[in-house]
Amino acid sequence: MLKLSQSNVKRYGIDMTPLIDVVFLLLIFFMLTFAIQGQGLAISLPQGTETEREKAEKDLIVKINQDDSLRLNDKQIMVDSLREALGEQLQSRSNKLVIIDSAPKVKY
Repeated sequence: MLKLSQSNVKRYGIDMTPLIDVVFLLLIFFMLTFAIQGQGLAISLPQGTETEREKAEKDLIVKINQDDSLRLNDKQIMVDSLREALGEQLQSRSNKLVIIDSAPKVKY
């Protein structure tokens, strides 16, 4: 019988090295994400002194609609009288906040 040498014999199989690399990376990923989730910071937040309703009544909200119409605290107002109306509101309470809520495609 003819005996084949070891160098002529080809072995077929699946190379497991890339699979082991992927499993190792997944193991590291899950270990790190689990460790991060367990950490936290305990803080105590101060209690608010005024309610949301009181704060909303103090603020002035100028809403500019898509059709260029203006509303000051849900009241329709003309562009020409906006300065006067804001001046009157700010004179009565000087610590008010003016919020401008504009539609995305307003010209100005």
